[in-house]
Amino acid sequence: LGKPLWRNHHRAGACPGGTIFVNAYNHADFNDRNTIIYGHYMYNGTMFNELEQYHEKSFWEKYPSFYIYTPDGNVATYQIYSVGVVKDTSEGYTYQFADDAAFASFLEATKASSLYDTGVEVGNDSQIVTLSTCTREGNDDRTIVHGVRVNVQPAGE
Repeated sequence: LGKPLWRNHHRAGACPGGTIFVNAYNHADFNDRNTIIYGHYMYNGTMFNELEQYHEKSFWEKYPSFYIYTPDGNVATYQIYSVGVVKDTSEGYTYQFADDAAFASFLEATKASSLYDTGVEVGNDSQIVTLSTCTREGNDDRTIVHGVRVNVQPAGE
């Protein structure tokens, strides 16, 4: 990606598996058209291990949304519209768009690469969060889960 995203200094108490982190080029307020969050697929069940379960549509049917709690005290709800296994160079990792046509192309590509049709609608006014983790498929394969923001409200409401 061109610049360091995080460092593990192996200090006492540091997590040896790293941490979940947002792409360094995204804004911290999740207001980009596509904010990418990376996390390791940990065999001990932590971090983004459970994203693999979205390979099965039945898991998505049970858990069609994810939530992000922000430092300003809000919770944003994202409805999952696409789940795929892609190369780490996939269009699904685009985070900057020259214009609405480029963003529309991104949305179509992410829907086309989905393992199944969710029926969830997205458009040029959508704000997307992409969850990304490695797979057991191969070194350059990734599971990506795309969600569209459908609600933001104060946490606890």
